[in-house]
Amino acid sequence: MEGSTVAEPKKSKGSMAIVFLLVGLLIGAAIGAGVMMVLGGGEEEHEYGNYLQDGFKLELFYNAGNTAREMSCQILKQNLELLNPGKIQITITGVEWAQYLELREQGAMPAMFLGWAPDYADPDNYIQPFYHQAGTYASMIGYGNDTLDGMIEAAATELNATLRAEMYKQISMDMYEECVFIWTAQATNFHAERDWLSGYYFNPMHSGLIYYSYDKPDTVSGVSDYDPDTFLMATIEGNPESLDPAIGYETAGGEIMQNVYETLLFYNGSSGVELVPVLATEVPTADNGGISNNGTTYIYHLRSDVKFHDNTTMTSEDVRYSIERALAINDPHGPAWMLGQVLIEDYYDYPAGAWNDTQDKFVPGVPLDEIAKAVWAPNATTIQFNLTTAYPAFIYAMCYNVASVISKTWVGENYGFSVVGGKTVNKLHDHMCGTGPYKFISWARSDRITMEAFADYHEGPAAIKNVIIQQVSEPQVRIMMLKTGEADCAAIPRDRMNDVRGQTGIRISEGNSTFNIDFLGLNQKLNLDALPNPEKTNVPADFFADRNVRLAFAHAFDYDKYIEDGLMGTAIQPNGAIPKGMFGYSEDVPRYKFDMNLAGMYLYLAKTPVEAEDAEASFLSDIIARVDL
Repeated sequence: MEGSTVAEPKKSKGSMAIVFLLVGLLIGAAIGAGVMMVLGGGEEEHEYGNYLQDGFKLELFYNAGNTAREMSCQILKQNLELLNPGKIQITITGVEWAQYLELREQGAMPAMFLGWAPDYADPDNYIQPFYHQAGTYASMIGYGNDTLDGMIEAAATELNATLRAEMYKQISMDMYEECVFIWTAQATNFHAERDWLSGYYFNPMHSGLIYYSYDKPDTVSGVSDYDPDTFLMATIEGNPESLDPAIGYETAGGEIMQNVYETLLFYNGSSGVELVPVLATEVPTADNGGISNNGTTYIYHLRSDVKFHDNTTMTSEDVRYSIERALAINDPHGPAWMLGQVLIEDYYDYPAGAWNDTQDKFVPGVPLDEIAKAVWAPNATTIQFNLTTAYPAFIYAMCYNVASVISKTWVGENYGFSVVGGKTVNKLHDHMCGTGPYKFISWARSDRITMEAFADYHEGPAAIKNVIIQQVSEPQVRIMMLKTGEADCAAIPRDRMNDVRGQTGIRISEGNSTFNIDFLGLNQKLNLDALPNPEKTNVPADFFADRNVRLAFAHAFDYDKYIEDGLMGTAIQPNGAIPKGMFGYSEDVPRYKFDMNLAGMYLYLAKTPVEAEDAEASFLSDIIARVDL
């Protein structure tokens, strides 16, 4: 499927072979002999009308400090430039994490290397954000297909597991043909910590560490300045997007939220499937009356002994307000969609909420009367959700940060928004008040975030009093901090794993399958006005709207090299958005292969906005027309 249009008939294998041969000759001349005249690189400039011969300039971005993503960019640069040296020019730029996210949301990155960590354990959490036109990433890259939207919505609400799996297989097959995103790796975990720590366990659904599970001995020998009351995590550089659970939608901020805020239920230990009550007293089921037989009503009974960090007591009104606030803000790039899509009729018709200067207040995106139909608080210890349709994943979606319970009293008026100096300010962007085992203390941007154990935590205070998450840009410095004991745990790049393996005093956990997927997003609606370095990109805004261009990039990426050299063999090549091991995954979906001839062929088939003027190009175009390509 291409956009919302009717698909054209597929080309015959014979006719495609002719183009493959012709383009192979062109590429062979460029790569093997360096004869640039063949590709239009001689003394006289021509406009051939295709991107293989005319070339293009493109800037690729990665978040500084992420060596694997930097290598991804290098691989793509090397291979694309080989197709027509001097004419195809790729620039690689590393930017700080917050700027990276800002460029992403502005639509100012032509292509983006990112990773997706699951919000909840269901294929809809992968398919909807990337392929539904209202999804977080589909909307960012300007992709939309009404037929596909209908398929996604039908699969999400199907209660028959067998039928639902088949529906996701068909969606994955169609998206392989479309090549909207290029899926590069599904990694296993690698975790390095000091061996004096106890309590670590791996869960593929966690955003970083859960510090409440940790403990440290009072003393250790051979380490100067050892502090039993402080956990220091040495992480890569990059600031959270936001500490607001209604807005923040990435793992740097997610790790802080999962320690300061809590949801009604959460994952049991290392299980990515089994849930246990946290702020609720039990897990709702059909048997205990918590879930209606038709799957559209969910009732949670709440604990009555839970305190917020402002010392107020949690009630169902705080839970109701927390969900109302997320839907009222309705950030188009945030996580509210996962609740709104099944709580609100015609959810995707509603805009984002915003401050209104005329009314001098925050105006909700989703109307309050619509939210009132969906979320009820019949008494102080009961909360009810009324879904517009059955949604098997709802109970898991409610475990994500967007459903974190915040203190209504602490937030104050206008959902925490105000105007200061003519600028709209969100209190929750860099302040927090939850029920979790740790209180938020401070955020020194580009340096550290500090948390402190909450003495009145409903499960008892954490064993380690202080947590410091410190940004350390250089991998070698993080490694040294771990070796000396200055850091209790450190983020180790895949290409530096051997520097800490087998080291005295360091414990390694590795090889556990994650649900994290690395991908390359191709912006089909590039915001040319927001390019940070416009001189480094000369493609039109709809460059990647051409499926041939997308397929060229897919076949120009060396997946084996990235996995073996960039991730040190600790990953597999995915075949789509749904990770292996999750419900809805199908091995029948093919994978893209690294093939420079195919990459060149698709770039040749991708037409530039300029009419071809060269006789050779016209000649080849005539051949293509004769074989009805």
